[in-house]
Amino acid sequence: KITRGPKPVRALREIGLVTDMPADEPTTEGVIAALKRHDLTRRRVGVQLYPGNANERLLQFLKGAGAKADPVLPYVYASEADDARVMAVIAEMAAGEIDAIAFTSAPQVRRFRDVARAFGREAELRQGLERIVVAAVGPIVAAELNAIGVQVNVIPHDNTFFMKPLVRELAAAFTPGHKE
Repeated sequence: KITRGPKPVRALREIGLVTDMPADEPTTEGVIAALKRHDLTRRRVGVQLYPGNANERLLQFLKGAGAKADPVLPYVYASEADDARVMAVIAEMAAGEIDAIAFTSAPQVRRFRDVARAFGREAELRQGLERIVVAAVGPIVAAELNAIGVQVNVIPHDNTFFMKPLVRELAAAFTPGHKE
């Protein structure tokens, strides 16, 4: 059981299990680095994927290492029925009713973009994200935001890409005298 960050460690602990191999860092590269230390020839490896991210880099690494990957997709993000809620957040940002937003996964960023695009509200999304503080939990999420033209104002420092450091950095951004 290889884990990438604190959430899977907690999830395993809740069902009475422990991680066998923590990733060197909570990224695909960290998982690959940890796996490189093991002979994966003829091993079957379950790989948890996220919607819209086939993680070809990890799957190709496993194939090249002689393993057979068994991908699973347990996460399902907000359904079309929740489009109205996403649009409401976009409208509130654009209207100046929200001061900050924190993104914790690249699929969240794509969800906002896709809903705005589907409703012809991409300009409203851009306007909203330009007027508020935008936080990203780590470099992968920041890169996804940058790819759609969004400036990230807050990101945890020192490779601590978890929720607690993200919240601390976001709170600091609203502390008088804080400099970006």
